[in-house]
Formats: sequence, C-alpha cells, structure tokens
Amino acid sequence: MKLQVDHKMKTLDVIVIAILIIINGCSNESNELDQNIDTDPEPIITFEKDVNNVKSAVRQTKDGGYVVAGGLGGQAWLLKLDKYGEEEWQNTYTLGDFGYTRSVVQTMDGGYLYAGAEGILKADSNGNEMWKNISRTKGAYPFYEDAIEHSSGDIYAVGGPGGGQAQFVKFNANGSVLARRWYGSKCEDDIFRSIIESNDGKLVVVGEKSHGNQSYDCAFNFMYYKDFWILKLRKNGGVIWEKTYGGPYMEKADDIVALEDGGYAVVGDKCAHGYDIFRCSAVAKVVCLKLDENGDLMEELSWSGLNFSERLPYFSITTTSEGGLAWTAEHKNKGTWIHKWGPNEETVTIYGDGFGGFDINKTMDGGFIIGTWGGTILKTDSELYYDENTDEE
Repeated sequence: MKLQVDHKMKTLDVIVIAILIIINGCSNESNELDQNIDTDPEPIITFEKDVNNVKSAVRQTKDGGYVVAGGLGGQAWLLKLDKYGEEEWQNTYTLGDFGYTRSVVQTMDGGYLYAGAEGILKADSNGNEMWKNISRTKGAYPFYEDAIEHSSGDIYAVGGPGGGQAQFVKFNANGSVLARRWYGSKCEDDIFRSIIESNDGKLVVVGEKSHGNQSYDCAFNFMYYKDFWILKLRKNGGVIWEKTYGGPYMEKADDIVALEDGGYAVVGDKCAHGYDIFRCSAVAKVVCLKLDENGDLMEELSWSGLNFSERLPYFSITTTSEGGLAWTAEHKNKGTWIHKWGPNEETVTIYGDGFGGFDINKTMDGGFIIGTWGGTILKTDSELYYDENTDEE
C-alpha cells in the first residue's frame, strides 16, 4: 500500500510541476508582450508653422519643444513652442534687432541666450529678461553672429567686422566681459560666423577672411575675395591653429558642426567668378568641407543651384542620427533647400516653404528642426519629410 501512495504522490507532483511550467510560460509570454508594447517608439511629430517672423533661428529645448529667435517691432524676440509646434509663450526684450542674423541656444539652467548685431542677452526659462550686454570697442554695434554656452559655464560670442576684423568675446554667466579679442588681416571685412565647443573642450570658430585681388594685396570689392577661415582657440582666445581654404576668388564659411567620429564639417558658399563678380548669381555653389581634428582638409563637396546673395549668411549644417550630415540653404528656383547624406543612409534633397534655409538642427527623435528666412518653421522626420506636399528629389 505504501508503494502505491508514493506512486500517486509522485504523479501528483509531476502534474503540479507541469501546471506551474505552463503558467510561468504564459506569464513570460505576457511579460514579453508587455515589454514589446512598452518599447514601441513614439510616432515622430512633424509640422510646418508660420511664426510671422523672418530670419528664424531655432533650437530644440530640453522639454522636447522649441525656441525660436527673431525680431518684433525692432526688438529682440523669443517664441517658445511645445513639441507639436504650439505656442507656449513669446516675449520681446530691451535689446534691438538690427542686422541680418541672430542665434539662440538654451543654457544649462534652462534659460536662453540670444545674440544679434546689437548685442547679447540672457532670458530665464520663462522668457523673462535677466541681463543684456551691448558693450563694444569698435564699430556702431558688437555685430555678433553666433553665441554658445561652454560646458565650463562661460559664454562665448563671435562676429564682426569691427575695424575690418573678426571679434571673439568671452562672458561670465552674468554677462560681464572677461576677454575681447580681434583677429584677421589688414584687409576689410574679416568675419567670424559660427562657434562651437571642440571635441576636447576648447573652441573652434569659422568665418570668412579677405584676401587680395591679383596684384593688389587687398581687394576693392572685398566681399568677393574671401577664403574659408577656420581657427581652433583656447578658452581665452589664444590661437592653437588657423587654416584658410580657397582660391583666388570667393569662398565663405558660415557654419560648423563637430563630427561624431572626430573632426568637423563646415558649410558655406563659393563663387569662381573669374574676376567678374557679376557672374556669382549664375555660378555660386554650396560647399561643404570635412576637416580632421587639426583642421586639415579630408573632403570637399559642392552643389550647384544656389541663390547667391552678396552679404547674407544663410547656410546651416548639422549631423544626422546615422552619422551623416544635413545642411540648408536657398535654391535659386525652389526656395528652402535641404540636403542630407551619409555612408549609412539614403541621400535626400527636398525643397520646402520659407524662401530659404536659415538654421537646421538635429532633434531628439532623429528628425530635424529648420528655421527659414521667410519665417516658416519646419519639423521633419529623419528623411526630411514633414507633410504630403514636400517636394523631394
């Protein structure tokens, strides 16, 4: 009898174990299903929004929304959008808005830096003005083209010309000037257009440097005799290295981005006018240079079709989520011109609204946010798509 009971108990144990295995398996499948549901990516938000403000600089903010910099009634102006492109707030400031260009970045404390020709200001996270600095030593205005907050907490702004030279200014977090330096040649119109923190925590600036015309050391039509100009600087402005790229005619750098695998990409334009400056409207091109960490040239690419403007800086470049590059400019026939390419992704070119590109930056979802000369803000996906009317090549 004892043997029979043991046998029945063993049989019961086997049944219980089998049931537990089945239940556990179902639970695992349920957990896997839940995990799959939880990890499904959110749909990428795209939109087109007219902010009724020309020359729109734009950046994504830490909350997934966007900040737009412009001018309103002759004053500096900021607009905060949520991730859907809907307005959260806007404000104007005591800083004037004279000039062709402006830049905006969000600072580590959640506030905002606005830089333009008349000076630089800091707003808090709600858009309230905290300080401004309009000091200058040469010229009617500081003529800032770009500004950043360094990882050290200091602020840097670049621009020009002042007395014909490019300007570099270092501020503390409260807007007081710590250093001001000038760079360039004896010729007119040397300008810094963009500044970034370098991959090793220093600084890299780009712009345009004047040169001579044939037998003349400095050209009379100096805006048409320029070189791409790239410098690596210490945090106090000391020069580590300086490079120029170009020929006897016009090449101008306007924006720079650090590459994920080291080095930099610079975008601008060129006009091989053959000493006939009126040819630029026909022959001007977008140019992109890829440089190594020492500023040495690795690759040069160019694209025909640019709508040439003598003085206006309207190029911007960013990296893609796949390690490629994307830039925006203005096409002579098709308006806002956006192009992306890279070794791990499809090459895409689109033409959008807004009369011409002004600013492009990569977003957290792998897409792009683009500001235009005409005041249209475009939020695209990773393939530059933003609505069914997108004109793509």
